[in-house]
Amino acid sequence: MKYQAGQTVYVQQHKATVEAGYPQHSGGIDFYDLKFSDGRTVAFPEYEITAEPRVGYEKSDNINSPAHYTHGKYEVIDIIQASMSREGFQGYLLGNMTKYLMRCQHKHQDGGSEDLKKLIWYAEKYIANLRVETA
Repeated sequence: MKYQAGQTVYVQQHKATVEAGYPQHSGGIDFYDLKFSDGRTVAFPEYEITAEPRVGYEKSDNINSPAHYTHGKYEVIDIIQASMSREGFQGYLLGNMTKYLMRCQHKHQDGGSEDLKKLIWYAEKYIANLRVETA
């Protein structure tokens, strides 16, 4: 889906206005600068933006968009992706999946639930990165 400047969109449950778009900015992925109600403008890849709020993201989300990774204009994962080749980024994602799998039962008191959800997040990012190749 293509978004236009001035259009209202959502990242999870967070309402924003499209400021500008950057077609195929990184690895064939469209990025958009989104302005939020607190005045921040943050760049997001198209696959994280929706025309309607996503159900189930009403709470602070340590899995999909941790607050400590979203300070400033760019989310850390997007900076990492932009700094690597597509193949390098896929290796990075696989490495993180392995990390979260190996430590899931040892790090948290929740039986590994949060780490396994993070593993799934990286797996979905990996699959989305594969789709870009075949598109």
